[in-house]
Amino acid sequence: MKKSILLFLLTVVLASCSQKADPSKLPLINGYWQISKVTDEDGNKKEYPINEVYDYFDIKNNSGFHKKVQWQPDGTFLVNDLQEEVKVMVTADEIRLDFSSTYGKHSENLTSLSADEMVLVSKDQLRFVYKKVDVKPK
Repeated sequence: MKKSILLFLLTVVLASCSQKADPSKLPLINGYWQISKVTDEDGNKKEYPINEVYDYFDIKNNSGFHKKVQWQPDGTFLVNDLQEEVKVMVTADEIRLDFSSTYGKHSENLTSLSADEMVLVSKDQLRFVYKKVDVKPK
């Protein structure tokens, strides 16, 4: 009985620990991403099955930029001069992306990153799931 309780408590503690992406996979963040869903801390979910606006990341040596681009059917993108500077902070506990622009600052934790999917979590515990978009800009 004691072993069962101890095992249960250990499972709860490990499950409650924050997730962190593998730092060696950080180069995968570069490129075009499309938000697919957002989940809040209560489990409420909003799906984005179609999205014309992509998020573009260009990060090298833990520094770079993020900007929104609008894909066009002819394969080109509508872009503007607005972009956010991005600094990547890697610690033992987390990988944090610090965004800043003339309009403000915010941070998000990178909890998962693969060639196909990226998950960012805000300080308000909003979970943003992105899918990689394979585009060849003209």
